[in-house]
Amino acid sequence: MRDFTSGSIARQLISFSIPMLIGNLLQQMYSIADMIIVGRYIGGPALASVGVSMSILMFVLASLMGLTTGASVVISQFYGARQYQRLTDTVSVSILSLLGISLILTVIGVSSAPLLLKLLNTGEEIFSQAQLYMRTIMAGVIFPVFYNMYTAYMRALGDSRRPLYFLIFSIFLNLGLNLFFVLVLDMGVVGVAIATVISQGMAALLCFFYARAKMPLLRVRRLIFDRELFRLILKYGTPAAFQLSLTSLAQLSITRLINSFGAAAMAGITAASRIDQFALMPVSNLSMALSTLVAQNMGAGLEDRARRGLRIGLLYMLVCAILVSALLLAYRHQFMSLFLSPADPNTPEILRIGSEYLNIMVLFYFLFAFLFAFNGFFRGAGDAVIAMVFPVFSLAVRALSAHGLVYLGGMGPHALAWSIPIGWFLSSGASFVYYKKRLWAGKLAVKPQGDQKSVSPNS
Repeated sequence: MRDFTSGSIARQLISFSIPMLIGNLLQQMYSIADMIIVGRYIGGPALASVGVSMSILMFVLASLMGLTTGASVVISQFYGARQYQRLTDTVSVSILSLLGISLILTVIGVSSAPLLLKLLNTGEEIFSQAQLYMRTIMAGVIFPVFYNMYTAYMRALGDSRRPLYFLIFSIFLNLGLNLFFVLVLDMGVVGVAIATVISQGMAALLCFFYARAKMPLLRVRRLIFDRELFRLILKYGTPAAFQLSLTSLAQLSITRLINSFGAAAMAGITAASRIDQFALMPVSNLSMALSTLVAQNMGAGLEDRARRGLRIGLLYMLVCAILVSALLLAYRHQFMSLFLSPADPNTPEILRIGSEYLNIMVLFYFLFAFLFAFNGFFRGAGDAVIAMVFPVFSLAVRALSAHGLVYLGGMGPHALAWSIPIGWFLSSGASFVYYKKRLWAGKLAVKPQGDQKSVSPNS
């Protein structure tokens, strides 16, 4: 566990975010490895089918990830305020909540897969593969939920290093199972989905056993359900869940729009989006580290230190964004080629569409850095509503812009890339105004109490 209320802010942000960055980059390798194996060994249509299915999966997971985010903010603030028993009780309540909702959403996701794919205008050439992949992934949805829950809570307590070792193991397991199921057993996209579920299950179990053995504050000896804490989790989790749901809903509308351009466009933009997610991970992880730093310092009553953390964090995020933009501009074709088979006749068209998409978007990564720096600060300061509003507003602008550029402007698939910086620009500008007017102040979940201890953190 790590205390962010004293010491060098710059050193703390970097040392905390680097292990978390490595972990999240490796976690992204689940989808990256899936996409590379699917694209190179199964084909472009299969790559498109996985892309459609993943957009639906993120929509189903939205409420669960929102509750995890809300609980992690509450945990950080209880930790900063030294209210350790309330922290442990929060973990117990979140476990029960996530377990119940996970089971419900698993049933809904598996049973409604064909309907959701039809609503997205999924082409006949990829429909059956998309349905098989989605149902298999949804059957094991509880594993990524609980893995992300434990890693989020470990980060809230300042530990971003230990889960990394478990993740490295599961990454190699996923890669080995992918190759075995696809190349040896010829199971196609179903084999890729099964490999992902098994690997995520192993990561979740390893995190669970480590937390019980080595992190006393996350060791729940008996499960309790505290209505007051549940309402507090909902207070901070519902806006995040609502944000993720609206974000996923807007993404679904964009997926439907991409499908209108055909399977090659879906495959190209799917591959480019995976590269984009990978490239933006350093900025996203600095934002998460900033949230933890701000939450602990605000919980301890150190607002000036929290605001100084924002300034330092923003500088680092801008540097990362500029470096990543330069790298992708120079090597975008090489990165795209990783996902494509030279023998596939659709490869030239997929490569063209995906490269154009990246070429436009990477020029504006600095806007993403501005948006996520302020968003990390607002979340840590307890302003869960506005931390939801600005990213949702950004994606809503993107969805509207994309449809407008396609249907009114007559643009092709590259309209989807131009719509993204439009949303980032408007949202980051609004975030700056909100911050300067101090509209985020006074919204902590707990009152700063530096001397109150219910349980020793090492007991």
